[in-house]
Amino acid sequence: MLLFDAPHRAFFLAGLAQILLALLLWSLWLLGAFAGAYTPPALPVSAIPIHGFLMIFGIFPFFISGFLLTTYPRWMQRPPVARGEYRRPFLARAAGLVLVYVGLGAGVSVVIAGLALMMIGDALTTYALLRVYRGAAAKARRGVGVFQVAMAGEIVAIGLYASGLAHASPAAISWAIRLGLFGFLLPTLFAVGYRMIPFFSASVLSDYRRAPSHPAVPLAFFALGLAHVVFASVALAPALVVVDVALAALAGYHAGRWFRADAVRHGLLFLLFAAFVWLSGGLWLYAIHDASRAASGDLLGFAPLHALGIGFALSMVVAMVTRVTRGHSGRPLESDRLSWVALAGVQVAALLRIAASIRVIDAAAGINLSVIAAPVALLALSPWAVSYGIMLITPRLDGRPG
Repeated sequence: MLLFDAPHRAFFLAGLAQILLALLLWSLWLLGAFAGAYTPPALPVSAIPIHGFLMIFGIFPFFISGFLLTTYPRWMQRPPVARGEYRRPFLARAAGLVLVYVGLGAGVSVVIAGLALMMIGDALTTYALLRVYRGAAAKARRGVGVFQVAMAGEIVAIGLYASGLAHASPAAISWAIRLGLFGFLLPTLFAVGYRMIPFFSASVLSDYRRAPSHPAVPLAFFALGLAHVVFASVALAPALVVVDVALAALAGYHAGRWFRADAVRHGLLFLLFAAFVWLSGGLWLYAIHDASRAASGDLLGFAPLHALGIGFALSMVVAMVTRVTRGHSGRPLESDRLSWVALAGVQVAALLRIAASIRVIDAAAGINLSVIAAPVALLALSPWAVSYGIMLITPRLDGRPG
């Protein structure tokens, strides 16, 4: 079956479908809950926590799994992952996510069953990556282990979320969301950027001097992310601010270190830079947010979360999917109009959602800006997602396998 000719095909396709579905359902819910267009139906799970789950755990692991299962063997000079080793985890994760959606109407027990299937799927993915890792030479494994550790963190986070639902524990759900963001999503995407942005820059920019890399840097980012999870969960504000500043400085330092002005002339590379700059910005917002909460109250609300979740992570998905899909479908490695529209829409949606979280700005706007943000992202991403989805289910243009 063509869909399983390469790992990225099925995983990316499911991720694209989940982006559109999650944004559509959230847009509809916002129209009822905040715009008063209708009365939203009662759900067995609170709407905001399930929205957070569907965005962090429903969307991004599909793209990260497809990317790593495709690139891991290349990075470590190993044979490609066997079809069964990526088909089984995909089917388990996809079936689990379907059950989660069914459970929103059928009850919490069905949602929890879906979460268990998703954990099984992600554990199988992690095991497949570990098999590649263990078979590689020591030099090839340098700096790669952080991906498996972060995947393990994601599985633990889903388990915490399931526990929170089973025991009606908001604290466990909060831990799960924080761990999913700071113990999985951000460290993984930082590590992808740390490995790939200098490599891509050297490939297309003349006389580009790659800065020396060190495997401890992504691990340090991961460790700081875990520290954020702990300090935020136990409300240790001074230490939390220090950790946020360290994370923001680490991300900002590397973004500045890698960037060169002529990158703007190379679309696929600039997509990555445009996404990566959000990481430091979002983390600085977290530092301000956490300091303000300790001093005088919550000034930024969910602004830092959406700067990272929409501005950084969703922009990185646009950049990654565009490059990988074009490269593995026999198309030229160049950005197209749809990818730029998608990226631009994500930037506008991120700014709208950040503004909606700042009470002074939201009040001055006269309308609830959060109601606008999700539809803007949906409209901008839909043509790109459909176009690239078609690429994923059709043969390569160059006739090569994969």
